[in-house]
Amino acid sequence: MIRWLLIPFALLIAIGAGSFFLFLASIVDPVMATLTGETLFVGLSKFFDAIVSADDPGLVVAHALSGIGRLIFIFLVFPALLVAVIGEAVRARSLIWYGGATGVLTAAVPWILRGSAHVAAPGELHVSAVLGLTGAVTGLVYWLVAGRDTGRGRDTPR
Repeated sequence: MIRWLLIPFALLIAIGAGSFFLFLASIVDPVMATLTGETLFVGLSKFFDAIVSADDPGLVVAHALSGIGRLIFIFLVFPALLVAVIGEAVRARSLIWYGGATGVLTAAVPWILRGSAHVAAPGELHVSAVLGLTGAVTGLVYWLVAGRDTGRGRDTPR
């Protein structure tokens, strides 16, 4: 019973840690800082233009928040959630499973969404590496909070 409370708590803490890591990487890493800065500049410019030209700016804001929520879910929540569910189902306790699988899956998300393994720009591998490290941090924090005790304390069949 307590396990079912620990899993969502661990995911919440792990996703928060991954978000914080990605935020720091977006500031410290020059490639990520350029990408983040340009994306925010263009995105905010388009957002404000849409608000000014819209009859109902509330819809524009709702759609923007919905899109941001989808991005957060796809890059930060889904990989950790999928790895945690699989890890809990098979009672995995491995640090390598939680950190590695979450890192690989998070790094692969842009490639999967695009449907291609072709590198379109030189910085894509760098961004994928940062996303992979973000996923690894998320998975390692999940493992620290909940994963390393998976399967312990349960009755095993004789």
